[in-house]
Amino acid sequence: MRASTGTVTMLTDYYAAMEANTPDEFSSYYADDMTLTFGNSPEIKGRADITAAFSAKLNEVASLGHDLVNVWEEDGGVVFFESIGRWTLLDGEVVEIKAASKITILNGKFVDQRIYVDNAPVDEALKRETARRTA
Repeated sequence: MRASTGTVTMLTDYYAAMEANTPDEFSSYYADDMTLTFGNSPEIKGRADITAAFSAKLNEVASLGHDLVNVWEEDGGVVFFESIGRWTLLDGEVVEIKAASKITILNGKFVDQRIYVDNAPVDEALKRETARRTA
């Protein structure tokens, strides 16, 4: 079923904190023992390690915005959604990527997040940007 207004608002606020690159704010949504699986990368466990992983990537760009396309909510706090990630590089180049994600939310905290996305276009754009800066 379609997600509740409260769930969509929570996701919107979470991604606004991520776009602003405010780790204290975006990590406030994470349970202490949260797990994150990004594509086929190894699982990351714990709020501190997940925050560090996201912060490291966000520090490479000017911003990462998300537009939620469709959001569905199931029993047990399971939320599925499609999004468009809008990566703005330090030189102003914008790369948009489609993604699908599943977040399990219990007692108002993310306990598990799985992100399915091909970030190869972002990685290529970052390589081009680095090459221009060092040329």
